[in-house]
Amino acid sequence: MKINDKAVTAKKFAFDGCHKIYLLESRKDETEARAIGYSILPVSELQDAYDGSCALRFISNWELTTSFVHQFDDATFE
Repeated sequence: MKINDKAVTAKKFAFDGCHKIYLLESRKDETEARAIGYSILPVSELQDAYDGSCALRFISNWELTTSFVHQFDDATFE
C-alpha cells in the first residue's frame, strides 16, 4: 500500500475513532497504543477509517517521524 506516494510497511494502525490515525511499525508501538485505549485495526481497513473520519484527520506513524497525510490535506491510497 502507498499513501500519497509513501510506502506503508505497517500491518496495523491505531485509531481513536475520530481523526487520529497512527501506523504501527513495531510491537512496541502497538503495546503503547493499546495501553492508552486506541483501537488496533488491520491496515486493510485504513482507507475506510480515514474516509469516515472528521475533517481534523491525519495519518502519521506512531513515533511521529513520518507524516503520510497532514490535517486538512487529501489522501491518495494505492
